[in-house]
Amino acid sequence: MSGPGEKRVELTVAVAQLAGTKDVAFNLQAMERLSARAAAEGAAIVVFPEAVMYDFTASAEEIADAAHQHADAFEAGVKALAGRLGIAVVAGMYGRGEGSLARNVMIASGPDGAVLGLYQKLHLYDAFHYRESDKNERARLQPDFGELVTFDLQGFRFGLLNCYDIRFPEMSRLLVDKGADVLLVASGWVAGPLKEFHWETLLKARAIENTCFVAASCQPAPASVGLSMVIDPNGVATATVAGGEGLAIARLSKERLADVRRVLPCLTHRRYVVTAGE
Repeated sequence: MSGPGEKRVELTVAVAQLAGTKDVAFNLQAMERLSARAAAEGAAIVVFPEAVMYDFTASAEEIADAAHQHADAFEAGVKALAGRLGIAVVAGMYGRGEGSLARNVMIASGPDGAVLGLYQKLHLYDAFHYRESDKNERARLQPDFGELVTFDLQGFRFGLLNCYDIRFPEMSRLLVDKGADVLLVASGWVAGPLKEFHWETLLKARAIENTCFVAASCQPAPASVGLSMVIDPNGVATATVAGGEGLAIARLSKERLADVRRVLPCLTHRRYVVTAGE
């Protein structure tokens, strides 16, 4: 608990539920509208879904073409709207790859319009009869887990995860080992039998096992499951978007984080260390 006169470290986070279309300018306009709403509600950061720049159901060729034509403008648009509104923005986009495929990327811009981080999706969704590796370039692992991305904002450290990444708990644990208080998830979690159950269960598991906050943004139905949410370190969803376009907004507190970790010190009870592998 905070002592007398001790400053409470708090931050309001918003997760946006929004579908990425094939109209990049339209997508940016929708992002600005939702970011303005989030800023008006006092949010310091807003998280948008994976591939909000361009329709992820398009063909590999079309996505690669969109990356070549629009990646620079989209990145500039994200940084510009963040700067205009004074709010940090995290969003999923497509970048130019080294070969014929695009890169599935998350960009984080600070409230001053400066880039806080760029993260290329590590785990491609080759599951449930889907082949993301046919559309997106596989990210390379780097020494000392340099492929992982964290950034600091207003006393909190954030770690970036993209959709299928949440099925790999070692990645979340490594981000927490890098000091992440909050895991930010951008997703286009593909709809299907029991997929909503998987989505919610995995997000809550990542919060509970790491005693950290999780703020997860997903594209809405019908292509994805929706259910964008903010989860506290005890696994409680404190804000949710049930359906369609919208925002879930919640207040995060370092005091709450410390209290949960004091009662449940599982991070200090570990007997094994996570290491990288191909």
